[in-house]
Amino acid sequence: MKNKITIVCCYNDRKQYERLQASLAKQNTGYELIGMDNCHGQYASCSLALNAATARVETEYVIYAHQDVELPKEDTLARFAGYLTQTGEADLLGVAGIVPGAIPGRKKYFGEAEGIVLSGVQHGEGELAAAGEQAFSGMRACDSLDECFFGGHTAHFKKNPFDEKLCDNWHLYGVERCLHTRWHGGNVYVCDVALIHHSTGHINHAYNENFRRLAKRYAGMQCIRTVCGSSKTGVWHRNVFYWKRELLIRLGRLG
Repeated sequence: MKNKITIVCCYNDRKQYERLQASLAKQNTGYELIGMDNCHGQYASCSLALNAATARVETEYVIYAHQDVELPKEDTLARFAGYLTQTGEADLLGVAGIVPGAIPGRKKYFGEAEGIVLSGVQHGEGELAAAGEQAFSGMRACDSLDECFFGGHTAHFKKNPFDEKLCDNWHLYGVERCLHTRWHGGNVYVCDVALIHHSTGHINHAYNENFRRLAKRYAGMQCIRTVCGSSKTGVWHRNVFYWKRELLIRLGRLG
């Protein structure tokens, strides 16, 4: 039987990629794997690498995975594939996503847009979940996804490739696709498939600058929610959010 899923991973750490390969080899469903070797900096951005890989995909569905994820159970991929079949061609699906809502007891700062992260992902070594994340069941609509493991119909990504100009680095390329998808009438979903993500991400100047560019491009959405921070998109709000984060980065309190 022909495989229906291709997993794409751009990696710069061969050992982490081999760990991902080992966990995929234990899955009880078939798949194709395209590894984009960036150990020597061949690609200038993740958007560029993933678009090059997508052009080679021949299966119905494509999943984009970080090199530092593991699929803990043999049916993890099959469960995710089951949810993929419930999505439309213009929809996206991931394993962690943010929805509107307030975390009880959390102080809201000027310019921020409140959100709750729905996820069953285990972050880092030995951590069950990141602070503030909530477990859930089934499949839920959300604003945007964590880029550690997400995908959809291959035809959609071929027609709507990652934006190599707006996301010309290694950050927010998946979030941008989520915003683009919703802006054009598609849906973004998060499902309750659990996996292990061996890092918690990194926010630096490039990430912060790219977030501000996204807020400007998608100002018509009024706010942008991501699993790593959310802001209103108005000129004043997005710039206050940007400079607040720049200060935290320079003070070593965000990264």
